Amino acid sequence: MKSPIRWAGSKRALLPILKRYWVDDRSGKYIEPFCGSACLYFDLEPSRAILGDINSELITAYKVLRKSPSKVVELLSAYPINRDYYYELRALKAETLSEIEQTARFLFLNRLCFNGIYRTNLSGQFNVPFGKPKREVQFDFDALAKASTLLKRASLQNSDFALVLDQAQKGDFVYLDPPYAVAKRRVFSQYYPESFAEQDLQRLRACLKKLDRRGVHFVVSYADSREGRELVAGWKCRRVRTRRNVAGFADNRRNAYELMATNQELHE
Repeated sequence: MKSPIRWAGSKRALLPILKRYWVDDRSGKYIEPFCGSACLYFDLEPSRAILGDINSELITAYKVLRKSPSKVVELLSAYPINRDYYYELRALKAETLSEIEQTARFLFLNRLCFNGIYRTNLSGQFNVPFGKPKREVQFDFDALAKASTLLKRASLQNSDFALVLDQAQKGDFVYLDPPYAVAKRRVFSQYYPESFAEQDLQRLRACLKKLDRRGVHFVVSYADSREGRELVAGWKCRRVRTRRNVAGFADNRRNAYELMATNQELHE
């Protein structure tokens, strides 16, 4: 199924390539430590998984959607879909709301914000502007219900990537799509001011080496850059063309290249 979440930097366009690394009869878990929209997880529908992310609002939304989809749908369906209500909801502080209200608010803002971007100010308050939709916006409540069912297969963890990867065992499959931290180039940075940055790349490379030694299969995608090539040096790597979805308005979006590296054989 398609992920119910819009996410800047999502790899939905690369799913035909990414799915070739997955083996249907794999006995291990699917693990994604930078899950975001988890578009590969929702597409593959594996039987067991760990989905992790440093974004607490995202993980809370997944947990509540997993447990109480009908309550989320009931609240979300009552929201008027317009610009004024978007800013009214955005002005609310998540910590003052119930988890059901937080989740409905998160899904509403995610669906109507500019380009599916998640960004906060220094106070941690979501501050992405309204994105004028090209067509009438309708929430797919059936898709939310199906997502709820699939999320019951996953352990959902609001955690640093290294702590998630520590749980990987031989036979597991890990997909890593970290936020890009590229020097001397403007690459969109999401989440919080203290989230994944250039200094975390060495930590991530150390984690990849540990996964390889443990017999854990992984695939990592990263911007084609000096930093990306250093990150995946020594593993099977390919360069793929995609489109940057966070470059601004649609007319300014351009083709870009990404690196896709793995420690396993590609399944044709």
